[in-house]
Amino acid sequence: MEINIHYGYSYWDSLIIATALQTNCSILYSEDMQHDQLIEGTLRIVNPLI
Repeated sequence: MEINIHYGYSYWDSLIIATALQTNCSILYSEDMQHDQLIEGTLRIVNPLI
């Protein structure tokens, strides 16, 4: 998977990110991923606990 290799996320996290990208989500809430990271220029990772 390109996301897995490029961003260093696990297989399962990469599937979540790929699904969010395919469905045109702009924000993905996760406490396990890097806060405020921008993926592919369109998807921002947000930690809701910060």
